[in-house]
Amino acid sequence: MEPAAPEKLLKAFQILDSDGKGFIQRDYISKLMMEEGEPFSQDELDEMMAIAVDSQTNRIPYELYINQLMVE
Repeated sequence: MEPAAPEKLLKAFQILDSDGKGFIQRDYISKLMMEEGEPFSQDELDEMMAIAVDSQTNRIPYELYINQLMVE
């Protein structure tokens, strides 16, 4: 599977962020990634969360996360 373009990722996160706060709670995205569409394995989810989650807030600031993905 090819990685999604940054614009598509941003749009997807913005749809999930109904309050427009610029972040998504870890628990919310974990539940979605494990139960919806093509579910992530626990290893895939752990790998994503290690990069995406701000350890102080337990949130995913998604614009920062998308930028990190583009650097890697």
